[in-house]
Amino acid sequence: MPRFARLFDSAEDIVDAFREAMKLRDADGALRLWLDEDSVTCVMPDGQRLIGHDSLRQAFAHLLEEQPVLIDAIETSSHSSLGVSIFDVTEALRFGEGRVEADLFVHTTYVLMQNHEGWRLAHIHCSPANAVQVAAVAAAPGQALH
Repeated sequence: MPRFARLFDSAEDIVDAFREAMKLRDADGALRLWLDEDSVTCVMPDGQRLIGHDSLRQAFAHLLEEQPVLIDAIETSSHSSLGVSIFDVTEALRFGEGRVEADLFVHTTYVLMQNHEGWRLAHIHCSPANAVQVAAVAAAPGQALH
């Protein structure tokens, strides 16, 4: 089946689209933002390592089955070179529309690559952060913690 995908003007657009897909409980939409390669990977906050589209599809579908995941960036730094962009982000995750307080804080690294489809995710790595680490990030912006 041919993939019809929107070309994103910037790597930031892909990260924003990923967060929006998670908010809308759109596992397929989130998956369409990844490179069309079997080598794509995602490390979840619990340490689970997902490799390939089938693994990502199952994990996203399971995660979004009962509630949306709202992802709020607290602090972001980025590094770019020709065709590669890396974002180090401290994020607050909320599981469910009615949630006001964060359920989980994470440090996330997004690795994006640009190819004939435009910008696409190649890797996401999340690790848990605690409130003390989040406060440190807010107090000292611009430092990559992941």
